[in-house]
Amino acid sequence: PRARLYTGIIGFAITAGLFATFVAQVVIHGVVSILYPALMENDWYALAFSTVPIYLVGMPIACLFLLTVPKSAPQKKQKLKPLMWLGFLFVCFILSYLSNILSELVKTWFYNLLGIEIEDTLAEMAYVTPLGVNLLFAGILAPIFEELFYRKAIIDRLRRYGDLPAILISGLIFGLVHGNFSQVFYSAAIGMLLGFVYLRTGNVLYTIGLHAAFNLISGVYVTEILRRLGGSDMPAEGDVVGQIMVLAYDVFMIVALVAGIIFLIANFGRFKRSLQKGEHSLTFDQWMNTLILNPGVWVFLIWTAILFASSIFAV
Repeated sequence: PRARLYTGIIGFAITAGLFATFVAQVVIHGVVSILYPALMENDWYALAFSTVPIYLVGMPIACLFLLTVPKSAPQKKQKLKPLMWLGFLFVCFILSYLSNILSELVKTWFYNLLGIEIEDTLAEMAYVTPLGVNLLFAGILAPIFEELFYRKAIIDRLRRYGDLPAILISGLIFGLVHGNFSQVFYSAAIGMLLGFVYLRTGNVLYTIGLHAAFNLISGVYVTEILRRLGGSDMPAEGDVVGQIMVLAYDVFMIVALVAGIIFLIANFGRFKRSLQKGEHSLTFDQWMNTLILNPGVWVFLIWTAILFASSIFAV
């Protein structure tokens, strides 16, 4: 019963945060459109409008609900060696690469079945947003706020049921709250990996660093390459800087994929053995009863389904 209560509260908490974010966005957009319409013409407005309410309104309100869910005993912090940190970063790119393939398959399925082309709205916003603003949001704000909330706040309250449930549930939550098929798969996969790193080290600073590095390379740097290409497949002839940028990214991805696979093969057994059972571990059937018959979980799933429908049909 307590597992159902606590997971239900977590579901309600995140849904309350998402709903509060939506309300804040509507209010802010209304005020800006009436009093400061010129702001809406700025390239950075769409990105700031969509993300700032999440950090300043949604997450704080969700945390108020989460305060009613007890945390597990503090973890003993462990150091993560630089080469191990780099290995986990490489695995982030492997997961992103595989997840993006799945995302493209889903998008293709929607297009072939319903004639709907799903756009990557975040990539479109980043493309028209100045470099400095992208650096601020993707490289600093998102890693800090999202890691403190989805890894520390959520996992600290799920760890009592075991490492694996805490990793899987927190990762799925992280993927679903993005609310679109362009981000859901890689966000969930990388969220699970970051959850594992947090549980092994007890130090959210490591996951903030991984999150920031991944965003800076896959988001900010790639966006700058796309801007440089201007819709072409290759840099213009004579664009030495553009050619170097593309080459550097291609080399990095090859190194990341090869080294990441070696890293996983060498450490997978040890990582698997390191997963610990919680003080209140549940069986698979108990987890099914806890989650399926849980109003908080269903409220969360319904709200995220609305987000996905909005992203698909541009409601």
